[in-house]
Amino acid sequence: MINAPNAVTLLRVFIVPVFIMAIFYRDFKLALFVFLIAALSDALDGFLARRLSQVTAIGIILDPIADKALIDSGFALLSYIDRIIPVWLAVIVLSRDVLLLFGGWLLATFGKLDKIRPTLLGKVTAFSQFFTLFLTLLNLNCSICPKYCLSGVFSLTGLLTILSAFDYAFRGLKEISSA
Repeated sequence: MINAPNAVTLLRVFIVPVFIMAIFYRDFKLALFVFLIAALSDALDGFLARRLSQVTAIGIILDPIADKALIDSGFALLSYIDRIIPVWLAVIVLSRDVLLLFGGWLLATFGKLDKIRPTLLGKVTAFSQFFTLFLTLLNLNCSICPKYCLSGVFSLTGLLTILSAFDYAFRGLKEISSA
């Protein structure tokens, strides 16, 4: 059964292809608009799930998939198109997500998937990645940031992403070794 929070999450899943096409065709106004809808829907689905006591297993699975689809496609395409985002940053973001997927699979294999919860560092990293995409898209539309400002944001996001990857890897290995 689809409840309100899951419907909002599904909306986010279904608008990711629109986001991808907007970036691919360099329609950065549409990309920013779709990104903002996705970001707002991310906040809304979590709020609704908690407020209405409608947290579901499918929502727990779909929400991070929708987030990662949006973030990963944004970083991949914006690094591919005119190197708007540095390639090294896209590689770091995508590599962390591959690591998290592999780690999740490994933890599930050992029956320990429920032991790993999002950390403050993980949440700050996700916010940083969202903010980096938002600022980059906003800058493509309004030229509000000097290059050094964006470079600093890229560096901070890269550092947080690396630290978060190591944190999750060490926590996951600790759980597996205690099996």
